[in-house]
Amino acid sequence: MTTHAQIARSADAVKKSLLSSCRKKLAAVFDESPTSARQAELMVWDAIIEVGRDLLESMLSLMCWNETRPHFERSAGARLRLDQDYTLSPMTTFGLVRVPLFAFRSADGRTHSPARKAVFPLYSKCRSSEVCLEWEARLGGQLPFRQAQTSLAFYTHDAVQLEDSTIARHVETIGAIVDRSWTYRSAENIADILANRATRDKKTGRPIIYLSTDAHALRRYVDDSYDAAWKMINGIRMWCVDHKTGQIVHLGGEYTWGDCREVANRFKMLLKELVPTGDAAPQVVLLTDGMEWIRTHVFPVMPADTVFILDFYHAIEHVAKYARERFGAGTKAAKAWYARVRRQLYGKRGYTRSKQTKRRGQRKNKTTTQQGPKTVHLSENRHGAGEELALRLVVEDVPEAHEKQLNGLLYYVAENADRMDYPQYRERGIGVGSGAMESLHRIASQMRLKIAGARWIAENALAILNTRMMLRLVVEDVPEAHEKQLNG
Repeated sequence: MTTHAQIARSADAVKKSLLSSCRKKLAAVFDESPTSARQAELMVWDAIIEVGRDLLESMLSLMCWNETRPHFERSAGARLRLDQDYTLSPMTTFGLVRVPLFAFRSADGRTHSPARKAVFPLYSKCRSSEVCLEWEARLGGQLPFRQAQTSLAFYTHDAVQLEDSTIARHVETIGAIVDRSWTYRSAENIADILANRATRDKKTGRPIIYLSTDAHALRRYVDDSYDAAWKMINGIRMWCVDHKTGQIVHLGGEYTWGDCREVANRFKMLLKELVPTGDAAPQVVLLTDGMEWIRTHVFPVMPADTVFILDFYHAIEHVAKYARERFGAGTKAAKAWYARVRRQLYGKRGYTRSKQTKRRGQRKNKTTTQQGPKTVHLSENRHGAGEELALRLVVEDVPEAHEKQLNGLLYYVAENADRMDYPQYRERGIGVGSGAMESLHRIASQMRLKIAGARWIAENALAILNTRMMLRLVVEDVPEAHEKQLNG
């Protein structure tokens, strides 16, 4: 039993003892006479860690005594139990601390410990403090568990000593209890951001909110076998675009091992719980690839006026593939055909040209192209650019050897023509690329889960993803006063 623990019932006595201990530690630092700047800095850190540990022990002891004292005073004939069996040793960010619970034995012979649940509610299942758990979750969500163990010890100057398996267990437990409220902004916050920061639809004047879903593969254990197979996990993201900076404002996201019906249900819940309705309702835009299950299951749960867009990159990827197969990779004919179709599909931009004045020492004027106001040329087809491209492909003169490739492209375009009118979307100020969804895979999943030799069971992979999505929201939630510094 430490001196602090024994006198914890008196705050003044604790302060006096701490000041005395601090003076001794300071004197010890000066008495050692370091021989280098590095040694001096390490000595100071050692002293700070020791003083911090003593202070934390005392604070926790006082909390335990304040919780126990009313019960103790109401129990006639009670005796305090300060033996070792009634102390706890949680791991904190200052290292292992030893705290008395001030348990007492009542007159009927029963032992009571009110502070155990009041001050240390997690101790029965987890020996780490809440702050230490947060540090473990942050590091375990960002790094492999062995590296998280090393980093935690390094940045706490060896004060925290935990096994990597312990960190893994804690991170997986925390990730398993993370729900939607931890990975999305609140409905009130989303409504405020949409009203004050989001870009607006030039046609309706309403703020634009983007939704998207996309799947990617992770190596996952199957049937308790080390022969891990690639399994698809579906990501969902919600965002808007800042009208001042053009930066993506992350509103939330999640991952699920569920099938297409589960993804549709999650969209339905998001729209019901988080997206404003009534007069404050935004213009919802669903930006996805051309997978058929999205049209079949997700489209029906979206609002009636939702703008459905096929990601432009996915569309033009099919065009480029056909150009390579039809004319040969890298040939002038392939590049010319691709450029012509891309320009038609995306919509031309207008620029103004101005001549630079002649400067001394120059022999001739330089004509430079300066970008003027951007103009978008809408498709001449009343059904949009996608329909126009489909009609063009129908009459395309193609050798018999390439008819199969043409039919494949034509089928893809015809299936998605109703969400390929990119010039109209751009004229309304709506983005046509799902890069925000694609980049989420990299920062939320691939950087942590797709590491060398990694094999995941479904529950643990989802726990890590939940933790990373929770941290993503914390990183993105920057006060407006600091946005300029962050963007810089």
